[in-house]
Amino acid sequence: MGQKKSEVICFCNNISREEIESAIQNGADTLNKIFDRTTAGVGACGGSCRRKLQPMLEHYLKTGKFPEKIVASGGKRRKKPRTG
Repeated sequence: MGQKKSEVICFCNNISREEIESAIQNGADTLNKIFDRTTAGVGACGGSCRRKLQPMLEHYLKTGKFPEKIVASGGKRRKKPRTG
């Protein structure tokens, strides 16, 4: 279980899952509040970890618990147009 909590979510700013969960438990109930309190999601990469932050936050707000496994949210992939 210790491994899960030390999982790095934001590689740009080296922010762990534990730090993010703590921020959410202490009132960060929007992505912007998570960004402000942890600096996750505002790194040089442009916030690629936001795809993990959103499902973590949504799951917690709905259930009061964090998901065991974080599945990154993703937009719909566009299919390549058929040629020929």
